[in-house]
Amino acid sequence: MSKVEVLVACMHQSDDSLYTQMNLHTDAVLANQCDTYGYAEYVQPDGNTVKLVSTKDRGVGKNRNKALMYATGEYIMCSDQDMIYVDDYATIVEQAFEKCSKADIIVFNLEYLNRFTPARKSDTRFKRVHLWNCMRYGTARVAMRRTSVEKACLSFSTLYGGGAKYSSGEDSLFIREAIRKGLKMYTSPVTVAKVKQEASSWFCGYTEKYFVDKGVLIANAFPVLKHLLVYYFAYGMRNLSKEFGFRKICKLMKKGYKEYKKM
Repeated sequence: MSKVEVLVACMHQSDDSLYTQMNLHTDAVLANQCDTYGYAEYVQPDGNTVKLVSTKDRGVGKNRNKALMYATGEYIMCSDQDMIYVDDYATIVEQAFEKCSKADIIVFNLEYLNRFTPARKSDTRFKRVHLWNCMRYGTARVAMRRTSVEKACLSFSTLYGGGAKYSSGEDSLFIREAIRKGLKMYTSPVTVAKVKQEASSWFCGYTEKYFVDKGVLIANAFPVLKHLLVYYFAYGMRNLSKEFGFRKICKLMKKGYKEYKKM
């Protein structure tokens, strides 16, 4: 049996059909947000077990936390239902942790089939990820030692992500907290899955809300340096939209961290 377990944040599932659709070949937890509460287990022909955990809760952070509660694998992978894994993803993950024995978290590459969200850079070699660059990675790209996550008492924020008040950031905060608590994170140059990206639960274009939400996230992640970092991030995002230039983005992001302060 594989040491890898895939934790899928999904919606409106009634059975284990995602196991085949996503080309899974390991144990899996389907954290399913729908209109009922329930639990079911499905044993696959290959011997792997799929746990279907259904709730009426909304928010991707709640969904991922629910999946973590039911995880039992040595290595766990956070996933979304629009991903299709390569045939040998379990071997890739196990070999990566064997090669990088110090790693608690390893970031893999994804291939995007219908990209409409902000571009994500692929990594080309094994390298250490640090506090200053860890927030560029989403958890759909990572595999983690389950015991390391449990020892660090890590969980996802329920304030951010699809179905939550603010559009995105739960992944960034999770990874940043992991680094702050001493977990060692590395990148891998290998691709483990394709992403269909047929729809996004959080990205609706570069709107005012997009930049305000980024300000909220910066205030949460960097409470001391937020006043300086707002200019750094605004400069990096100045060409994302013709409607919002550097000054306008700064103003919206400042509005965001003022909003966070009032919570």
